[in-house]
Amino acid sequence: MQGDLTPTPLGNPSTNAGMIPRVLFRLFHHLESSGSDYSVKVSYIELYNEELRDLLATELPAPSGNAQPMGMGKDNAAVKAPEGLKIFDDASKNGVFIQGLEEVAVKDSADALALLTKGSERRQIAATKFNDHSSRSHSVFSITVHVKKAGHVASDDLLKIGKLNLVDLAGSENIGRSGAENKRAREAGMINQSLLTLGRVINALVDKAQHVPYRESKLTRLLQDSLGGRTKTCIIATVSPARSNMEETLSTLDYAMRAKSIRNKPELNQRMTRNSLLKEYVAEIERLKADVLAAREKNGIFFSEETWQQLSTEHEVRQTELEEARKQVDIVEGQMRNVRDEFEQSIALLKKREGELKETRDQLKTTEEVLDSKTVELKHVQGALEEETVVRSAHQQTEGRLNTVALGLKTVLRDSIKDVGGLASRTFSAPTPKDSKASLKPRLKAGQSCVPRLISSKRKNSRYSPSTRNASMNN
Repeated sequence: MQGDLTPTPLGNPSTNAGMIPRVLFRLFHHLESSGSDYSVKVSYIELYNEELRDLLATELPAPSGNAQPMGMGKDNAAVKAPEGLKIFDDASKNGVFIQGLEEVAVKDSADALALLTKGSERRQIAATKFNDHSSRSHSVFSITVHVKKAGHVASDDLLKIGKLNLVDLAGSENIGRSGAENKRAREAGMINQSLLTLGRVINALVDKAQHVPYRESKLTRLLQDSLGGRTKTCIIATVSPARSNMEETLSTLDYAMRAKSIRNKPELNQRMTRNSLLKEYVAEIERLKADVLAAREKNGIFFSEETWQQLSTEHEVRQTELEEARKQVDIVEGQMRNVRDEFEQSIALLKKREGELKETRDQLKTTEEVLDSKTVELKHVQGALEEETVVRSAHQQTEGRLNTVALGLKTVLRDSIKDVGGLASRTFSAPTPKDSKASLKPRLKAGQSCVPRLISSKRKNSRYSPSTRNASMNN
């Protein structure tokens, strides 16, 4: 973010200068050319292992990890480390403020660059396999500008207030590839954890979730107003063209794409009268005097009553938020129980359906076996039917032949009966003349007894089988 801080002989930023020096040069150039009265204050804080540190403080305490930043001598190492900076919610401005943060007034870009250099030397930096000056912390360089706008009356002068936060986020680090060990590995873990929290906040804002986890990390609390708040936010993603860093490049681009989808509601710069600003400063001075007096007396409370009430109010707000979070947890647990019950019911129904499916498969298998047996029986019946058809056809042909023979025999019998009748008529119609009665009677008796026998024998021979009779009837 800072790059090369050495200006050119003409007072312009160097070609290798970073974002912050270029912003400072541009800001002061615009303010000087506007001709209005202005004042500029800067602050520089560092978030190292979830601990806020003021990089512009007169006495910079050592971090809790006992690591010494660059530019710190042995004299500073002997200073007792006070407590880190604390973040509180600002109810009046709908944001956050940092207790004990020192804002330094600057008159030109040279003073601002000197403070930037001072803070940069105090940042936590270490060497890794990727970078000899790898940042081990996040940093926020804030610029607050007051511009005076003249009014009709001196007391009606308006002050237009604007604030610019330049945030330098430490990149996510792959411990295996960077070679970080022990303390450096813990630093990388804390950096990755804060970036993951920032990613969850971005996802919650993009998905318009009911709860946004701003309080899970100090980084997200500092950026609360920049993410879905009332400010204009610009994000710059740095990527590498190397093929070996393709995974990190894609992750960074996806991160920036998700952040781009956040919708802020920016508002105009705050305006206030000079008297209002003076009242605010007087109130701040009185509060600080009360805190100093309470700390000097050491009567058990090291804050003024007003500050204590404010802390109590904030504590109550946190308790309320905690209760709401617990209620949400209860609701989620209830939903999980319902989902678990539905899942168990679905499993039971699935097992029941599996049993029914197994029974149906068994029935299908039995039916297939019965069908196979019936198919075999059908084949046997079809074979027997074909044999019966052949036999019946043969019988029909035989009966036809027998019918033909019977018809022939019938014709022969008819002719025979006719011949016998003719013979009998001849016998009775032509007796020998002049025969004696005695000789004629025996012959007539013999003829009467002979002809019926012949006819009887013929009739017996003309009988035929039932099949022949049926055939003859059909004919």
